[in-house]
Amino acid sequence: MTRNTRIGLLVAAAVVIVAAFVLLRPADDKKQDEPTATTVAQTTTTPAGVVTTTRTVEAAKPDPGPLLTAAKVTKFSVNSGDTVRFRVRSKEPEEVHIHGYDIKKDIPGGKTVSISFPATIEGGFVIEFEQSATQIGQLSVEP
Repeated sequence: MTRNTRIGLLVAAAVVIVAAFVLLRPADDKKQDEPTATTVAQTTTTPAGVVTTTRTVEAAKPDPGPLLTAAKVTKFSVNSGDTVRFRVRSKEPEEVHIHGYDIKKDIPGGKTVSISFPATIEGGFVIEFEQSATQIGQLSVEP
């Protein structure tokens, strides 16, 4: 095998590795939740000729879900495979815990924090403020 053949094979292998990395990397969840704009083109034929008009249509933002606070236990449900979305607000700094999924997130006092994750486990799940042991939500993931 000549030197040039070996170099060519190494370059081809590098291209395959880079392509595999780009194609197989995990998707960025934050980008999936962002609304996107769609350009719509409309072509009309008139006696004077063909006229094409375009307009941009903004996609709807996903529903942020219910607001959970210490004032009451909010019950809500999603279907398995959907994205669970809700917001949490606390007067004091707290840590929210979604039992069963074992997701924990710090909540600064006086701020609203959005939480989302895929509904991969079916059943009923308690959502609570850990420090005060206050239940704030009851999530049901249906089949």
